[in-house]
Amino acid sequence: MAVTQPAPTTPRARRPRDRKQTIVLTASRLFRDRGYHNVSMADVAAEVGITAGALYRHFRSKADLLLQTVLDGLEVMNTTVRASEDMDSYLKATGTVALQRRGLPALWQRESRHLPDEQRAVLRQRLTENAALVRVIVAGERPDLSEADTELLTWALIAALGSFGLHRITLPKGEFLRIRYELLSTLVHCELSAAPTAVRSPTTETYVGVELPRREQLIKHATRLFDERGFQSVRMDDIGAAAGITGSSVYKHFPTKEEILSTALIRGDERMHSGMAAALQQGGTAEEKLDLLLRSHIDFALEHSRLIGILTSERDELPEKERKHSQRSQRDYANVWKRLLRESRPELGPEAAKIVIDTVFIVVNSLVRMRAARERPDLGDRLTELTTSLLRYPGHL
Repeated sequence: MAVTQPAPTTPRARRPRDRKQTIVLTASRLFRDRGYHNVSMADVAAEVGITAGALYRHFRSKADLLLQTVLDGLEVMNTTVRASEDMDSYLKATGTVALQRRGLPALWQRESRHLPDEQRAVLRQRLTENAALVRVIVAGERPDLSEADTELLTWALIAALGSFGLHRITLPKGEFLRIRYELLSTLVHCELSAAPTAVRSPTTETYVGVELPRREQLIKHATRLFDERGFQSVRMDDIGAAAGITGSSVYKHFPTKEEILSTALIRGDERMHSGMAAALQQGGTAEEKLDLLLRSHIDFALEHSRLIGILTSERDELPEKERKHSQRSQRDYANVWKRLLRESRPELGPEAAKIVIDTVFIVVNSLVRMRAARERPDLGDRLTELTTSLLRYPGHL
């Protein structure tokens, strides 16, 4: 009697060991490119090639997934600084990280605002830990600095490090890393003045002793809320409550939330361009004009740090026509900087000039929004020194 052989069984596919890491990296890219609110868990699952159910076995919610993408990136940064013996090795090591984790700065600065307060607190704690580690490296490289200046330079360096994850420039890897290293090294060795400084006067955002018209109050409060939470996490009711009225009453002044954002951004663009025009009218060489333009931007950023926040993070939330107009205005503003920089530094190519200018913007725009830095009455002068060093960087270290 013939013996029946059992049918061969198909081996069960094993789950890849690095699936969770693949999910995190994929989500990081999608959140960076599309924005947190425009990405669903199904989108992430489809991109990874798994079912939504399989994705939920790893992460209970989209907020948990966003939290992990940022924590994962910050842990890589912490590991890098712990392994660095000195500033030189740290700057070189972070070059590879900048290329591998290009989305981290956008996730931290723009998307993490959508997380619940307790999760944001976790991220702030982790970033604070990273800053403490970087501060040790900075203090070792610059023992001449006071404690306050060491702290300021640390956060300037962290901001500049993050700027290289935001660039969308096609340069050969070696050239990109060289420019990056030279710029960061120049920033670290910037000469900071020890001269006494005058107390800075109140900024225009405080509106001391002025009762604003209702429409202006709504723009002011909405700008703050958009900056703190992100446009899509703010409701008309939130804006009304901040101004002391009901959400329905806001519609008497603005038909849509997008209209409030558009009004605020247009004003921000106009004020920056007005400051630029006033600076350029003073004449001088390209380098002198660039110095005037730099101080104009720093003064604007100090007075309107909330506007700076939404100008850098919320343009993509505008309707298409307004978005294109605002993006064109931003390009025109940056192009004047790049033209003046290349006139004063003809050895710089167009992409290198863009990297320099973008780094300047990010250092200024980041530090004016930090509470500890804003409390310094000399912040404008110190920002001028830090960013002037970037504009003058030798380019051949």
